[in-house]
Parts: sequence; structure tokens; C-alpha cells
Amino acid sequence: MTFRDWLQLFRAQTAPATILLILVPYLANGILFSFQALAIGLFALFAHWISFGHNSLMDTAMGYDVRDKSKSHHPLVTGRISIATAHNIIHWGLCGLATLAILISLNFSPNPTFALVSIFLWFVFGYAYNSGLSKESPFSFLPISVCFTAMGAWGWFLTHDSLDILGWLLLSYFFMTILFQISWSGHLKELEVKERSNILIRMGARVEGGMFIPGRSWFYGYLVKVVNLIFAFLLWSLSFDLVRLVWLELLSFLCITILHQLIKRRPYKREKELRNMSIMEVLTIFLPIPLVLPWLEAMMLMLLGIAYFVLMNKILWGVGYPRV
Repeated sequence: MTFRDWLQLFRAQTAPATILLILVPYLANGILFSFQALAIGLFALFAHWISFGHNSLMDTAMGYDVRDKSKSHHPLVTGRISIATAHNIIHWGLCGLATLAILISLNFSPNPTFALVSIFLWFVFGYAYNSGLSKESPFSFLPISVCFTAMGAWGWFLTHDSLDILGWLLLSYFFMTILFQISWSGHLKELEVKERSNILIRMGARVEGGMFIPGRSWFYGYLVKVVNLIFAFLLWSLSFDLVRLVWLELLSFLCITILHQLIKRRPYKREKELRNMSIMEVLTIFLPIPLVLPWLEAMMLMLLGIAYFVLMNKILWGVGYPRV
């Protein structure tokens, strides 16, 4: 059992997604170079580690990852970390994070009631998803989308006392981002496992003779991502800045290009699917940042995020994308 094993269990490589999801709405009315921003960023890092570790733990403890050949190298499946040790570290960690989140909300937020409501929704919907809904419910994409949207709302209410049009659009963008990641990308990478919750299978998607056959699911994937990008356009419309328009058009074009690779009929190679999903996730997460924040702050956050993501993947999985 090594620290690297624990980071694999925590799926630490994707921590920038959680950190940015909280910090971007926070910084819409906050200061990057401040003790509060540093504290919230560190909290988001540990919240990601523990909550994603909780997902890995429950999937293994309930037997799902044990039956999934693509997870055979994971530390809980191989026994490098015991189930008992993981339960103690992760569940006590969740208790500590909940307590810390309450203290941050009460001391930092101009509207602690809404901040605490956001924390409550984040924890409850996330816990329900990790504890079985992710594998058993065809609507599992809803609780995790609500979970991450509430996470962003918490960041917002740490520096705002109410939701304005920017807040509503940003949270709507977050919801559609997670909806695509879970109900399309997440189900696509687990297509061969044929889990009960996989809605793509219900739409006729399948792997047949080594080929991905999208069935009717291509329309669903296209619709969700296009609505996602519409919210990005509405965010830009609040400023009508020409430089930001170029950014919006460039990343939107790249998103649509990767989307075509994900929804078309093609040879199904899981590692290539994971790489394309990672590119789509990075593009979608980065797209709204300069639309909301000043360029200097936005560039610093994006550069740190991509450096962490690539380096952590190399350390944990030996490649530039997650092997999960």
C-alpha cells in the first residue's frame, strides 16, 4: 500500500474539474490571491479525493468493479488497499469534510443559509449516486448532475448573496456538462459491461464485432452537448467581448469535432474512447472560464489545471489520460 495507490483510488487525476467547478463561481465575485481562495481550493482538492474515492470504494464493495475486467488493476480490486482500511479513511474523511464545509460556509459566505443548502444537496445527491444509484438506476445521471451543480452553487454563494443571471447560466452550464460526462461518456466507456443504469444501451447503442453501433443514442449525445454550448453562448452574450467570442467559437468547434468522434459508428477501442472523453472534458470545463473571469486569472487556472491533469495521469497511470 503506497500513497500512489491511494491517489489511484481517489482518482486524483481529475481533481482540477472539482476545483474549477467551485473556484470559478467563487472568483466571479472573489479574489484569486487570497487566503480564502487558497483555503477553498485546498478543500475542493480533498473533497474530490475523498468523494471520488467513495465512488471507487462502493463500486468495489458492492462487487461491480470486481466483475469489470477494465478495473482489474485498481488498488481495491487487487487488494493493495483493503476494503476495511478504505472504509475507515473515506467515511471518516466524509464526516470531516462535511464539518469543514459547514465552518467555511458560516465564516465566508454572505448568505450562509443558501451555502449550507448547497452543501446539503451536494453531499446527499453525491452519496446516493455513489452508494448504488450509479449502477442500478437508469436515471443515475440526474443525482450526480444535481450533485455537481450544487457544488458549483456552493462556490457561488461563498461570495454572492443571491443568484443573478450570470449565476443561473453558469450553473445551467455545469449541469449540462456533467449530464454529458455521465450519461454519455460514462456510459460509453462501460458499454461492454452492460450495467442496468446504462441508458445508451436502451437507445440501441452496442459493441458488435468490435464496432461501436450508436443506434438512436447519437441524437441524445448531440442534443445534450449542443444545449451545453448554447449556455456557453448565453454566458458570452453578457459581455459581447470580441476576444472572448473567438475563444468561444474555437473551443465550441473543437467540442463539436470531438463529439463527432464520440457519436459516430467506429471501431470501439476503450483506450481511444477514454482519450477522446478526456479531451472533451477538458475543453468543456475550460470553455466558460474566460467568459466569467478576467483573462489573467482564467489563464492561470487553466494552465495549472492542465499541468496537474497531465502530470498526475503520467504518475498514476503511465499515460496522459485516465485509465479508468
